Amino acid sequence: MSSTSATWLSPFGVTDEPSSASSCQAPMPKADRWIWTAAMALMALGTVMVLSSSVMLAEKRYDAPGFFWKRQLIWWGLATLLMLGFSRFDYRRLKKFAPPLLLVGLISLVAVLFAPPVNNAHRWIPLGWFNLQPFEAFRLAMIVYTAAFLAKRGEEIVDLRQWLPLVVVLVIASGLLILEPEFSGVLTTWAIIGIMLIAAGARWRHLLPAVVIAGLAAVILVFGFGYKRARVDDWKNGLTSTGGSYQVQQSKIALGSGGLLGKGLGNGRSKMLYLPEPHTDFILASVGEELGLVGMTGVLLAFAVLVFRGWKVASRAPDRFGYLLVMGLGGSLLVNAGLNAAVVTGLSPATGLPLPFVSYGGSSLLCTAVAWGIVLNVSRFRTASW
Repeated sequence: MSSTSATWLSPFGVTDEPSSASSCQAPMPKADRWIWTAAMALMALGTVMVLSSSVMLAEKRYDAPGFFWKRQLIWWGLATLLMLGFSRFDYRRLKKFAPPLLLVGLISLVAVLFAPPVNNAHRWIPLGWFNLQPFEAFRLAMIVYTAAFLAKRGEEIVDLRQWLPLVVVLVIASGLLILEPEFSGVLTTWAIIGIMLIAAGARWRHLLPAVVIAGLAAVILVFGFGYKRARVDDWKNGLTSTGGSYQVQQSKIALGSGGLLGKGLGNGRSKMLYLPEPHTDFILASVGEELGLVGMTGVLLAFAVLVFRGWKVASRAPDRFGYLLVMGLGGSLLVNAGLNAAVVTGLSPATGLPLPFVSYGGSSLLCTAVAWGIVLNVSRFRTASW
């Protein structure tokens, strides 16, 4: 093989093929194999579980047993291409796009308020056969903007006044999300930005008052909206009795009946219209029922691999922007997956958050794939220290 080579598309790095000297270019460093493998495994499992858990619902609602699965196959293919593409897109170029990306995200949060409501909530913008959930794209844009914002300020972040522009953006976005209403989006966004502030070196004496204020605001919002308070009451009843929300009850039954090894793929009973929407927010309950504790453990281990390898990538990022970007994207996955698992097992009130990479839905899957494509790209530039 010639000493000169061209770089061809490959999820882990490069495939060397002979080329002329005029088209010679340096091989692209390899991306993190563990992250790629864990992400693809979760997406593959999600596609299978969407098929298994949604057959009855799809047949009843659309007279087409494979309705949700066929769509998820499309999302799976697009997500794979996006993750592969962004793994080869130089993340450092995102820094200059951070402000316009954030502006587009905020505009989308305004636009969704004028979209037709679904279950008394304005969370989706209908685009033909695809319903766009703007919050997913906004959260990704917010992480990119925050990473660029904090990286630019560097050590100045210890000064509380340096936070003000970021706080203003968060307050505006939170107000728009509350109008949808999307309370879980508000809480998770603040949690993610908090993780990034800690990673950037913000002082705890500044962070703790902000946490207290955010907690009080959350309590006021929850008890100021009747249906949110009802969710909290249902959750408390479910902790101490056989009461609680119907969906959480059925989720616990599904998990408990799965045992160690599960009932077998396709043999679950919760999908027989017992567990509402078993292919979306509560798909982990379907995994537990059909694949048992072993299957659930495998899913949680895959998320643990992503979070741990993401942390390793962040710690070896070549610059502060890459470090903060990966910490934010990894923190987002940790918060979302953790909250979803807590809801499914009855440890938290229902939030409406999907399980990343696994739950049915295009907006969540595509944005998550883009996020971890970016993490893969940062991993290509890893160094011992920065």
